Amino acid sequence: MFTWISEFFSLAKNYIIFALLLAISLFMISANDNNYTKGLQAAGLVTTAYLETGVQHIVDYFLLSSRNKELLKENARLIDLAAQTHLALDENEQLRQMLNLKSHSTTPLVPGSVVGRSSDGGRNFLTLDIGSDDGVHVGDPVVNGSGLVGIVSSVSGRFSLVRTLLDADSRIAARLVNATADGLIEAGSYGELKMSNVARRHDVKKGDIVETSTLSSLVPPGIVIGIVSRATDKPGNIFKEITVQPAVDFSSIFAAFVMQYKPPTAAATLEKEAIGKK
Repeated sequence: MFTWISEFFSLAKNYIIFALLLAISLFMISANDNNYTKGLQAAGLVTTAYLETGVQHIVDYFLLSSRNKELLKENARLIDLAAQTHLALDENEQLRQMLNLKSHSTTPLVPGSVVGRSSDGGRNFLTLDIGSDDGVHVGDPVVNGSGLVGIVSSVSGRFSLVRTLLDADSRIAARLVNATADGLIEAGSYGELKMSNVARRHDVKKGDIVETSTLSSLVPPGIVIGIVSRATDKPGNIFKEITVQPAVDFSSIFAAFVMQYKPPTAAATLEKEAIGKK
């Protein structure tokens, strides 16, 4: 408040001095009652009115400027509050979904928080604050309430690194539920996935659900991966080109479960060896 008052007096001091001098002159003129001084008095009153209007405009300007700054600060505070509220609602929804998953899962689940992210040059990893001390192993699938997140690629005592579905080296056997067709899910472009090895004869539509397949020994079947966003046939290509929108929002995930899944031993060994070479 003191700032705008200082600015006001800095800009309006000449008007104020002139107004004071004019007021003194008018007072002296009013003391004289002849016709000439009455004319001067009237002219002075008109001039004073104009000056008062100008000064009032200056006052209004600074008052509006100060009010505008206050409104900008309040607007920024409300935007920040809205963002925090949205984040809290999103985290609450994720927790609700995870609790629902835990209550229905027949596989033991180890909960962990996301404490690190890495996304560069086709690499896409999450770091969880759980490791071998918590029973986590390389090759364990990782899920949240929305669907499949990825596969554990390395483990220490207290932490684990998860290769997400968006990583360039990620390969997951998948199944189109409606089309009853199996294929392979890989990382696509711009945060999407692509499904390959699906023959053109299959009727694949936008919105079809994609989930993990019985062909994978690392991941239990029936875990949601995403939904089909595009499916096209190219001349000369025996396979469809399918784009899948992942079920998991990798930009906002803050917690996940590591599944203590026990797959068939022989097949699991081969797949874990393949993961370790990536």
